[in-house]
Amino acid sequence: MDLLGSLSSALEVVLTTPLIRLIQSALALYATLNSNASDYPLDYSSKVSAGEHADFIIIGAGSAGCVLANRLTEISNWTVILVEAGTYPSIESTVPGLYSLVDYSFEDWNYYTVDDGYTSQAHKSKNIHLTRGKMLGGSSGANYMLYVRGNKRDYDEWEENGLQGWSWDSVLPYFIKSERLHSKEILASPSADLHGTDGYLGVTRPLWQGKVENDLEAFKENGHAILVDTNGYNQLGYSLPTFTIDNKTRQSTSIAFLRPIKDRENLRVLVNTYCRKILFDGNTRAIGVEVKLPNGKIINLTADKEVILSGGAINSPQLLMLSGVGPKKHLEEMGIQVLLDAPNVGENLQDHSTVPIFINKGKNISSLLDNVDIVKNLDKYPNPVLAGHVALNKSQTYPDYQIIAMPLDVGSPITLLACSYVTRYENDICEQLVQIGEKNQLLFVFNTLLHPKSRGRVYLKSKNPEEKALIYNGYYSDPDDLDKHTKIVEDFLTVLNTTQMRKINATVFSSLSQCKDLMMNTPEFWNCYILNMVTTLWHPVGTCAMGPEGAGVVDASFLVYGTEGLRVIDGSAMPKIVSGNTNAPIIMMAEKGADEIKKAYGIRIS
Repeated sequence: MDLLGSLSSALEVVLTTPLIRLIQSALALYATLNSNASDYPLDYSSKVSAGEHADFIIIGAGSAGCVLANRLTEISNWTVILVEAGTYPSIESTVPGLYSLVDYSFEDWNYYTVDDGYTSQAHKSKNIHLTRGKMLGGSSGANYMLYVRGNKRDYDEWEENGLQGWSWDSVLPYFIKSERLHSKEILASPSADLHGTDGYLGVTRPLWQGKVENDLEAFKENGHAILVDTNGYNQLGYSLPTFTIDNKTRQSTSIAFLRPIKDRENLRVLVNTYCRKILFDGNTRAIGVEVKLPNGKIINLTADKEVILSGGAINSPQLLMLSGVGPKKHLEEMGIQVLLDAPNVGENLQDHSTVPIFINKGKNISSLLDNVDIVKNLDKYPNPVLAGHVALNKSQTYPDYQIIAMPLDVGSPITLLACSYVTRYENDICEQLVQIGEKNQLLFVFNTLLHPKSRGRVYLKSKNPEEKALIYNGYYSDPDDLDKHTKIVEDFLTVLNTTQMRKINATVFSSLSQCKDLMMNTPEFWNCYILNMVTTLWHPVGTCAMGPEGAGVVDASFLVYGTEGLRVIDGSAMPKIVSGNTNAPIIMMAEKGADEIKKAYGIRIS
């Protein structure tokens, strides 16, 4: 590498975070001066009074909470209070092309996993920044917007393991119910009957003509089907995926499910309101919540029917434990009075561990002008994306790994943004990648292990409700996962042997100081690479899992074992992680959960 180029790359890497901080501050100021709060239900936090009653109190206005608020207020004589610690969505979380600016912002809980001294050591922080949305819409306003449902087998396996009513045939109607798909190609395909066109959630499919054909041809030559529909009858193959984007706007659940009902009189939304604990009577029945209002005042709110916890895989177990529901020994260590010994609360944390693979596709000067598309497409998606779902065993009908691949033009700023800001790898890694990307096209790939055996855990750090929980992600704590992920990376990289990749002399970036003494392209090298580079696809689930009594925290209708009037409906209730992104499945779970509640109170489901 030339000295001038190296210095330039180093400067870019060092200045990335301060520059983005400046942009975030400017956007925050703009949002303050141009508030969009009137597009949503008005904030009721200044009007709420101590002891105020509602039929249902929902804690957390995220992927599940907004859906539940919508569906439960369809019953006109039911009242719902929706409590959210964050505020109204900002520009970054509304404009699709600004998605990466939500990371590390005021709309992010800014969680970090505990450094285990074993994984993620190529990150500057030696751990993983786990973005979680802190706003109306929650993480549906902070994710990368891919609409992926998972595989039929995922849900059939849930039911086989004791969760009656959770088979694929049982959950499909709820995926269809939510969806408002705009794609002529999918709706003209054999899988059209798997989709909805009248739901609240807008879903679209960018085509990216002229940008992806060569890469798709390489994957096809490598033996993979090219699919029209990522969520079709056959999931194995590569496709142009669908996104939760419509009408030039990110379809977070706040936009999709709250905006249309902003004037419903039986819905009261409290923003910037922090839930501190769930309140119980002497018979372990949930009767309300303790919250801290924006003005700092702490009051109790009363639920006449149920409290519904929708805080997500980190906040939901934390709140249960703060309320005295959790592992007895841990609660006693924290000085919390034990209401119910529930040893599975906080256990079973699962996430999709992923490793970035950077393929150098060589020079193409004509593509230098193509980066204006990133700015032109802020209201869509700023860069082409390919999704792949692949099985190692070719007789299998469900995938072992997922590929999310972004073809990057020469000089694309996404290389710098992804490496130096989002994942925050060590400077020398990002400097090398930026230098390569300034002169070459790249295929930037997230290679993801879909079904980890490893499990992590969420612990309390203290009994202070406002102190962040300890997150042990448990990546590769089961050694089989590391061996399998290595096989997955090796399987994916066979694409380099295709005619399409050979004719451009495509190579894989592999310069990592932690692995410098190992021979390239050996299992030992990829073991090392994966351990040090592993990061997250931001899919934590399972910490309040559905399951049989004694094994799970909640039953098949989300009721918390050992209590009454309390449900957990969010990603934490997912018993086993699905074969893909988790936002769409969590929305489905909330749709189904709302029907479970309606049935419990004698409401006929149409």
